[in-house]
Amino acid sequence: MEKERDIKCVPTEMLERLRLLADQLWEGKNPAAVHLNAVLEEFDPDIRTLGNIVKEYETDYAGRLAFNEREHAQKESRLKEEAADYGARLAVLEKEHAAGLKKIEELKTALAAREAALGDLKAKTAEDSSDLNSKYVARMQELYDRVNKKELEMLARWEEKNRTLETKLNTLEADYEAKAKQFRLREKAIEEDFNSRKAELIRTFERGRADLDAREKALASRERAIAYWEKAGSHPEGGAK
Repeated sequence: MEKERDIKCVPTEMLERLRLLADQLWEGKNPAAVHLNAVLEEFDPDIRTLGNIVKEYETDYAGRLAFNEREHAQKESRLKEEAADYGARLAVLEKEHAAGLKKIEELKTALAAREAALGDLKAKTAEDSSDLNSKYVARMQELYDRVNKKELEMLARWEEKNRTLETKLNTLEADYEAKAKQFRLREKAIEEDFNSRKAELIRTFERGRADLDAREKALASRERAIAYWEKAGSHPEGGAK
């Protein structure tokens, strides 16, 4: 199996000058023309210009960026949906909390009215005879204790439910804040990853440009050497022309 070649950027001008040199060697019936043409034909499929390399990198990173943006939009949409759900649940709990407070106030008012009514009944029974008053007061005291006990039990249950609703409300608020913080951290991580990839692309481009400059300088030096030897009547490959 043929080993894969290491592909690097090659300036278009260099290729054109190499082909021109091959034509000149061919016209001059120089055997090196055959070898140079063979080399150009062998590596022609592997030659890519700097513009193609940059375009490929831009296409690749544009695709990755679009994917990250879609993923970010999906995560943002999910978090917004969760936030809306928590908001709706919070509104329901707040409504239940308000209803509980209202019911407690109604019970307190009713209890106060009942106590006032019982006080009036006690005052009225005081006017009766001692026996009837004693029996009546005892019966009313028993009734009062029973009613008062029931009202106090209902009040205690409503206060317990109110404390439970407040606990749930605090838990939901803390959960919502944690989700919002997580969303901000994920957004920051995506932005930092994008900046890192962008910086890497710029460094890759600078390395490619430096390599091209070095190759162009080497080629210019070789051309000057060839021109010098041609002018001197000999060839750098050895022997006279």
